[in-house]
Parts: sequence; C-alpha cells; structure tokens
Amino acid sequence: MLVYSANNKTVTKKDELSLPDSNEEIAWIHFHSSNADQFEPFINQLNIHPLALKGLREFSDIPKIDVFKNEAIISLIAIQPDYSRVKITILVGHNYVVSKAEKDLYLAKNLEKPFIENPQQMSHVGMVLFHILDETIAQDLEMIDQISDEIQSLEKRVFKDPFENKIARSVYRWKATLHELRQTIEAQEDVMETISSDKFPFTNEESGYFIKSLNNNYARIVSALDTFKESLNSIFNLQMTLKADHSNTIMKTLTLVSVIFLPMTFLAGLYGMNFEIIPELKWKFGYLYALILMLVTGLSIALYFRKKGWWGKGE
Repeated sequence: MLVYSANNKTVTKKDELSLPDSNEEIAWIHFHSSNADQFEPFINQLNIHPLALKGLREFSDIPKIDVFKNEAIISLIAIQPDYSRVKITILVGHNYVVSKAEKDLYLAKNLEKPFIENPQQMSHVGMVLFHILDETIAQDLEMIDQISDEIQSLEKRVFKDPFENKIARSVYRWKATLHELRQTIEAQEDVMETISSDKFPFTNEESGYFIKSLNNNYARIVSALDTFKESLNSIFNLQMTLKADHSNTIMKTLTLVSVIFLPMTFLAGLYGMNFEIIPELKWKFGYLYALILMLVTGLSIALYFRKKGWWGKGE
C-alpha cells in the first residue's frame, strides 16, 4: 500500500491496508497473487455501494465502467504476449484507488518505485489511475508490435512455400484472434472515453489531460487491428494467386511437352503400321532416319516455343 501525503509531498509504503482518514492523503492499494489473502478482510470494512463492492469482488469478462455517487468501478483487460487476456478491476474513490489483477501483471513492481521517487505522480487519484491505465496500454502496444512481426513472418512463408497448407490455417486462426482482440480493445476504448470525459468526477484538470492522451493509443491499436485483418486477407489471396500461377506454369510445361511429343508419336505410329509396302521399311538407314526425323521435329517445335517466349526466356 502506498500513501501520498499532501502536507509533506511524500509517498510512503505501508503494510497495513486501510483507506486514508484524511483528505490530505491519497492511497493506492493493489491486490495480486502475493497478497490475495488480505483482499476479503480489507473489502469487508469498505463503506461503498453494494454494486461497487460486487464489482470489486468479481472480474468482468468485458471492459466497462460503473460510476456511483462516491466511487467508480472500472473493469479493464490487459493483453499478454501470448495473446491471453488478464482481467483488472479498479475501485476509484475521492482519495483512494484499489486495484486487483487476475494474474500478477507487475503493476506494483513497475509503479511503486516511480511513485516513491516522484510523489507528484500520486498527487491525485486521477494521476494514480492514469499510471495504471498507461501500464495496461503499454502492454497492448507491445502486443500490436508482436502481431505485426508475426504477420510479416507469415507473409514471407507464403513466398517461400505457397503450397504449405499450414499458412491458410494460420490465417484463419489469426483472423479469429484479431476479432476477439478488437472486440476487447474497442470496449476498452469506450471506457477510456468515459474516464477522459470532463464529467468523470474522480479526475482533475491535470490528470484529465494525461488520460486524454491515452485515447490516441487506443485509436492506434484499433486501427492496427483492422489493418492486420486486411493484411491477412491479402496474404490468403496472395497464396491462392501464387498457387494458381504455379499450377498454370506446371500445366503449361506439361502441355508444351505433350505438343513436342505429339508429332514424334505420329511418326512412330506411321512407321509402325503393318503394311508390306513402306518405302523405308527395308532401307538400310531407315531406323536411323526415323529417329533423326523425330528428334529434329521435336527440337524444331521446342525452339519455336522458345522463340515465341512460351518456354524459357525467348528473345
């Protein structure tokens, strides 16, 4: 538990969990796996709206915010590097912030030292709320950068082996993941708009400016997710195009080979007919003549295809 004192402008760390008695103090209490046993004893002594108490006890599956007379309950979701979702619940009062994470997000580890070294960052509950939101959004931005790298890697795989069936399955899985992420981030963006509104009673003018700056990050995340979805469609279409192009090349080669061997087959069939009167039948060089004729015919057709540019580079 961290407590900011407006009298001496310092932040101190306390082991005993309790709400500040004076309006000159701002408290931040964060619950995670290491102090989860203290959660129930602490909230049982809170005098807050029953719905706020229920919201603090339970994690919401979707980001949302409920504002009451003396407090507000904020439900957020942080996206992890493996794209799993971690639920966060925040209780905001006029001189305290209570946060609870489904899993340890290192919020206390990342924020305690900056708060102690820079007490002004805890000078208002709005500033405490801003830094918690900033840490959450920072993880979402890292997630966006990671997805960008994954999609670029997937695009390279298409050019490397367009016939790899795993690519299409990966595109399908990514589209489902992006759809879920977008729904979460879009709902979280709505929550941010409410918090950054001038009507939100638990921020002051200074903290409001900071919180409003976070809205641009959420807009960037939503836009990036839409771009990634379009990129996945392009990757899928690109794979289909490369497959079709490669198949056409194979069919073209087979067709040209068939055309080359077609007159050679005709010549072989012509001289293979069982008629007694065939001029070259008893000729000494008849067999060699037939072989050379078939070879010259095949080479002539192949050179003609090459000259036209249908086979090889041509002229």
